[in-house]
Amino acid sequence: MLFVDDEPMIIDGLRRMLRICRDRWTMSFAESGAAALDIMRSRPCDVVVTDYRMPEMDGAALLEQVRTEFPSMVRVILSGQTNESNLLRIMVLAHEMLSKPTTPEALIAVIERLLEARLRTGSGQQNAVAFVESLPSPPHTFAELLAALEAEEASAQSVSVVIEKDPAATAKVLHVVNSSAYTAGHKVSDVAQAVTLLGLHTVRGLVMMHDLIRVFDTGGALPPTWIERLTTHAVETSRLARLLGAGTDWQSHAFTAGLLHEVGQLVLASARPAVFRKVFDDWRSGGGGLDSYEHAAFDTSHLPVGVSLLGLWGLPTAVIDAVAGHTTAPVSGSPMDPASVVSLAHHITEADLEPVCGPHDAAAIDENLLDDDVRVAISRWRRERAR
Repeated sequence: MLFVDDEPMIIDGLRRMLRICRDRWTMSFAESGAAALDIMRSRPCDVVVTDYRMPEMDGAALLEQVRTEFPSMVRVILSGQTNESNLLRIMVLAHEMLSKPTTPEALIAVIERLLEARLRTGSGQQNAVAFVESLPSPPHTFAELLAALEAEEASAQSVSVVIEKDPAATAKVLHVVNSSAYTAGHKVSDVAQAVTLLGLHTVRGLVMMHDLIRVFDTGGALPPTWIERLTTHAVETSRLARLLGAGTDWQSHAFTAGLLHEVGQLVLASARPAVFRKVFDDWRSGGGGLDSYEHAAFDTSHLPVGVSLLGLWGLPTAVIDAVAGHTTAPVSGSPMDPASVVSLAHHITEADLEPVCGPHDAAAIDENLLDDDVRVAISRWRRERAR
């Protein structure tokens, strides 16, 4: 752990505050950005926590350098002095933003959560996730979102409707809002609420900085039809998950997890598009699930990669758990939580449309075994999709 602040009294305070962690963390302290970079270049660091306002090299400039030289390092801003002009800059550079003053418990909890997300799997996955700052979106998303933002009747609701058609944009909006001071520690999974908290001006700024929307381009390694099919699957899964979770207090979690459950494919395709194309082609012409082909090529698969990214981006635990279980959670006749709802919605969507990661010869779910209200929700989903 490396902590950076130009005020010696703050550094001394951090040393005292974090003394309880000395048995499990190796900690270094620096009083300037240049000194911090010297430390990083001399020995490996997992996490850097830096103040924003510092002379010569401010916290954002330091994190920009860290992102370039040490992309797998977790980046945290700890500052009490930010304004609208620098807030966007911070949000696109830091995995988490904490306001001064903060408590030892809050700082330790954030670092532990980010470390867990970063270290929960092997180095191959960490390298794939580390380089991802934004995910690829279908070509039409940028124009549609910009039009929604510039419309006279633009609102958080109208803008969120466009964002919810794109898993990549949804993941990034939730990343930004959950890693900033906007939520005051409360995790947000609802896109409309996230847009409301950020404000349309901030969302537009993120779009224009190309941090929220990155148009799909893998140099021709993957055809646009791939991301269109994957996006359609994610959107339809989320719509069915919302219907299956209607009336529950976790409906929003189920919807968001349904939209994001395949983001790991976007990560792998972004990191190594040519390799992923071969994996995808082999899976389509072979048998079994996509994950077995991914493991052979990447030593990991899209499921743990997606879970790791969403954890690093600070999404709610219920959403992450549901994404983690979308192929492994039991498909029950009466799903009772986001994980079982997303699992059922994923399997129904694959059966009705086409597989995006499951075996091509998988047996369809016997819907006669499902509860009546579940079958009603599925029938409604099919009617709405047919319109």
